[in-house]
Amino acid sequence: MKFKFTWAHGIILALVSFIVFICSMVFSLEFSENTFDLVSDDYYQDEIYYQKEIDAANNAMNLLEKPQIFVDKEVGIEIQFPKEFSSINTMGRFQLYRPNSKMLDINKNTLDFEMGNKIIIPKKVLEIGNYILKLYWKKNNINYKMEIPVEWK
Repeated sequence: MKFKFTWAHGIILALVSFIVFICSMVFSLEFSENTFDLVSDDYYQDEIYYQKEIDAANNAMNLLEKPQIFVDKEVGIEIQFPKEFSSINTMGRFQLYRPNSKMLDINKNTLDFEMGNKIIIPKKVLEIGNYILKLYWKKNNINYKMEIPVEWK
């Protein structure tokens, strides 16, 4: 007896192939070793204050002298603030955000100015990879924010 391939067989073959494809995609994502961390645990609350962050970023963009970031393999990451900002008149914080792992984030809730207007993130706390330096500071009741990509090698 000879098998005859009809359009009904084609539809069934297409549906079964599609189901196998979808199941393989779901299982490959489910059992992959990648982690998918949220950017923030309180992202709904953060969304409410997002306009303030936009204003702070615009304030930083309008500065004549902006903080400068230097990557030194011997020391670490150095943040150099302009002379008008100091530990007396400036408060702030920074976050060294690692997009692929929340465990490698570095958060500092105070800006500890060393030797003038410098902040140093020592190399011993840094892992090789890409970071985003989120710098928040306030002077004379004006908020500032900068986000700078940093590559640590």
